[in-house]
Amino acid sequence: MYRHRMLAGPLAEALADTPVVVVAGPRQAGKSTLAEHVVADRAGTWLTLDDATILDTARADPVGFVSGRSGLVGIDEAQRVPELLLAVKAEVDRERRPGRFLLTGSARLLGAPKLTDSLAGRMEALTLWPFTQAELGDGVAAGGFIDRAFDDDLAGLRPSAVTRAEVLDRAGAGGFLPALTRTGRRRSAWFDSYVSGVIDREVRAVTDAIYLRELPRLLRLVASRTSGELNITDLARDLGLSRPTTDSYLAHLEAVFLIQTIPAWSTNLTARVVRRPKIAVTDTGLAARLLGGRLHSDSDLAGRLIETFVAGELRAQTEWSQARPGLFHFRDRDGIEVDLVLESGDGRVVGVEVKAGATVRAEDLRGLRLLEQRLGADFAAGVVLCTAALPRHLGGRLWTLPLSVLW
Repeated sequence: MYRHRMLAGPLAEALADTPVVVVAGPRQAGKSTLAEHVVADRAGTWLTLDDATILDTARADPVGFVSGRSGLVGIDEAQRVPELLLAVKAEVDRERRPGRFLLTGSARLLGAPKLTDSLAGRMEALTLWPFTQAELGDGVAAGGFIDRAFDDDLAGLRPSAVTRAEVLDRAGAGGFLPALTRTGRRRSAWFDSYVSGVIDREVRAVTDAIYLRELPRLLRLVASRTSGELNITDLARDLGLSRPTTDSYLAHLEAVFLIQTIPAWSTNLTARVVRRPKIAVTDTGLAARLLGGRLHSDSDLAGRLIETFVAGELRAQTEWSQARPGLFHFRDRDGIEVDLVLESGDGRVVGVEVKAGATVRAEDLRGLRLLEQRLGADFAAGVVLCTAALPRHLGGRLWTLPLSVLW
C-alpha cells in the first residue's frame, strides 16, 4: 500500500521544470515506492536495476537502454550502472524537456562530482530519508515546524504533551517501515540483516578496496557517540586502525546513508568556534539496536539518541520546507553551544536545543541567547524542544515547545 510522502510535492515541482531528477537516500527508505508511484501516475516507464535481466541490458548498452523512450522514464538503483548518467545526458541533450528521467539510488555515488558535472543544469537532486513521525501519523500536511519557525509563526502551535518514555519509544523504533512492522527479536534481526546487506552490497558498489568486516565495528562505535562531535583520532584508536583508514571507512558509511555528519556552523561573529562536525547514525531505530541495553542504563546516551531523533526529523523536513535551510550545530571554545542550527539561504537562523526532560533552566538558553544577541534581525527563532506539557514564550524570539511539535 502506498503511503503519502512529504517529498512528493517537491518531487512533482522538480519534474515540472527539470529534465533529470534524482531521489537518493537510505535503502528501504521508500525511494522505489515513491518513484514508481510517480512514474505510474504519469503513465511512464519504470525500470529497476534490481532485476538481473534489466541490469545486464543496461550494462551492455547504456545508450540504447535510455534512448527512444517517451514520457517519464524511471530508473531504480541507477548507481549500479554509473555509465547510465552519460547516456542520460546525451539523451537529454538530444531532446531537452522537463520530466524526462527520474533516477533513484541508495548510495551517494550519484552525487559524485565527476558524474554529476556532466548533468549540470539538467539535474536536481532530492533526498528521501526514513519515514518521519508526521508521515507515520495521519497528517499529510504536518511536519511544518521549520517553516513556522522561520516565519515567526510559533505562537499558534498547539502540540500535544509527550513524555520522555514516548519519545524514546519513537526514537527506538526509527523510520524504516519493515522494522516498524516487527518487534523484539524480529526487529533486531531485521536491523542486523539490513546492516549486512547494505555493507555487502552498497559499499561494494562504492569501492572494492576495503575490509568490510571493520565497518560493523565502526558503525557500533558511531552509535555509542551519536550526536557527539566527530573525533577521528579516538575512533581510530578504538578500532586499532590508522586515522586515514578510519576516515575513509567513515566516508563509505556516509556514502550509503548509514551515518550522517552535521557540520559546525560558523559566521564571522566569532573566531572561537569549534569546527568539528557532529556524527550520528542516520536511523535512530538502527542506533537503538546497535546500543542495546545501554540505552536503559545510560541517561546521557538516551539523551543523545533523542537529539539524533530530532536531527533526523529536521533533516527530513529541510527537503520539503519552503526555507530549504542547511542543518548545522554550534559550539564555541567557551563551551557555549546550540544543539542544532538551521540556516536559510538568505542567512536567517533558527536555533534548536533538545532536552530529554521537561525542565528548562537558564543555562540551557545560553547558546540561543548568544545567537539572538549576535545575529539581531537574522535570528528568526530559538526553540528548546523538550517534554514540557505546553508551549511557553520566553520573550523575544525564544520558546520552549513540546517535542511533538515536530509531528
